[in-house]
Formats: sequence, C-alpha cells, structure tokens
Amino acid sequence: MEYRAIEIHDSALDQIRLEDGVALLHFPHVYIHSSIGRPSIDAGSGWTQEAVLRIGNAQIDGKFSRESREASGGYAHYLSGGSLRINGSASDNLIPIPLDVQGEIELTLECWGNVVCVRGKSARLELIGTAKYVEEFRS
Repeated sequence: MEYRAIEIHDSALDQIRLEDGVALLHFPHVYIHSSIGRPSIDAGSGWTQEAVLRIGNAQIDGKFSRESREASGGYAHYLSGGSLRINGSASDNLIPIPLDVQGEIELTLECWGNVVCVRGKSARLELIGTAKYVEEFRS
C-alpha cells in the first residue's frame, strides 16, 4: 500500500479567500510524495497536481507579500515551509492524502519570511485533474 502526502515546501499557492466562513486555498500545483514507507522520508516517487483545500469555520491571519508572488512572474507564492495541526497533532511540512477531518485545524504556510495561518474546525482536500510524474525520491 502506498502512502501519499503533500510536501508544503515544494508547492505553489495562488489564492486564499474566505467564502461563507470557509477558507478556500487554491494550489495550482502541489508536490505529492508517494511511498510504501513514510512520505518525504522513505524512498518513493514525486508527483504534481492541482489542489483545493477547504477549511471550515475559518479565520485567516497574515498575508504574503506582493514581492513573493512577483518573484515567480506573478503566478503564485512558492511556499518555503509550513505545518498542519489536527486536534493538537502536528505534521511538519506535510498535508496527508486523503484529508477530510473534523476538529481543531491550524494550517501554517511560509513564503519569503511571511506567514499565513488558517484556523478552523474542519479540513477537506480535493485533488483536481490527473497527477503528473516528476521524479523518483531516494531516502
């Protein structure tokens, strides 16, 4: 059985908006590590795919600078790190796949020294389209 997770630091975010209390985070591409062991640690393969993360009953704190978007041609913010905390259990730099949970959520994203933190009561990840193969990952 393969395990998959999004590696935050190799992903791009182009939009965060609040819609009827739900934070919608659109990633034109996320980097997905797939492994029969532990994603981002054990050997496996890397893939890229479009994704939307929805965090319910959300509050958004912080913002990314215009410079961080302009550095990549105005396309997106290329993330340098982050973490996801679900009911107090933290996952450094990883977002598990699949993800559809209720509970205390805290997503922290970093880019160019700026930090955005999204807190809420649920999280649901939707992968869009077909994943594209990028590389083999050696541990």
